[in-house]
Amino acid sequence: MNLPTRLLVLTFAIGFVTFGTSAPAQDAKATIARQKETIVANLKKADITQTTIFETDHYFIVSALPEEKAKALGAVLEKAVTLARKSLQYDVKDEVWKGKLAVYYLPEGRDFKSFIRSVIMMKPEGVHYDVRSDAPFVVDPVEVPGKATESEMFATTAADVAAAYMKARGTTANIPDWLRIGFGKATALRAEGVNSTRYQNFKKQAKSVAVGSKGNPPAAIGDLWAENRLANTETLAASFVEYMAYGPGAENFLKLVYGFRPDENGNPVSVAQAFEAAGWKDTAALEKAWQKWAGTGK
Repeated sequence: MNLPTRLLVLTFAIGFVTFGTSAPAQDAKATIARQKETIVANLKKADITQTTIFETDHYFIVSALPEEKAKALGAVLEKAVTLARKSLQYDVKDEVWKGKLAVYYLPEGRDFKSFIRSVIMMKPEGVHYDVRSDAPFVVDPVEVPGKATESEMFATTAADVAAAYMKARGTTANIPDWLRIGFGKATALRAEGVNSTRYQNFKKQAKSVAVGSKGNPPAAIGDLWAENRLANTETLAASFVEYMAYGPGAENFLKLVYGFRPDENGNPVSVAQAFEAAGWKDTAALEKAWQKWAGTGK
């Protein structure tokens, strides 16, 4: 092969490699650009003006927070990504959704209600998810009881975002509230660090719930899906789901998420059916195993 021919072949090869590696990158940029346009359009539709868009590796933080605090919230959310993906057994190359997840952080009641009514066109009733659209998002009213600290508010949003990963993984699954709330809270707490004060306080509360305390018998997991919500329901949900998602039950956790998919006729399944699909046929034994783990760590 003479020199001119070699140069031609080399030029073609370089051009091919460049095209092959840049096309996906260009597609990703185009997707993100379209998602930003959707965010701007949504804010305009909801008449929310005092808002900025802060971008992280996995999220758009849409809030009225100053950049420094939006960055801090983004850091909290990023810590939850690895844990949520691992627990839900995502492969390294799996895309949860195209582009990035928009997290509308709207603790101001007026902004949240306006967004839900104008953009979603629904009655405002707690956190709202859309993880299957071309511009996936979570709209979070940041519902925290009492006078919450900023870190507590950020942790609440981290929990809601972690739940978005489970919703995306479950596809058609009808994820019950106790499972969504429990997974979100357990993930956010563990992302904060198992040596953190908040996590250690949670473990003490969970132990008290699981083994009982003076005048209070051990909690029953059936309380989670009972009609009447108890005062310790969130702690119970977080502890029980932590056992299944990050503790001894982790191997079967994804099966449980899938277990809540409707049956072949499109009918919703019961909690017992979902547990059985995950390999937990004896819920009484599962309850005892969780109680022991929550009480002793073993």
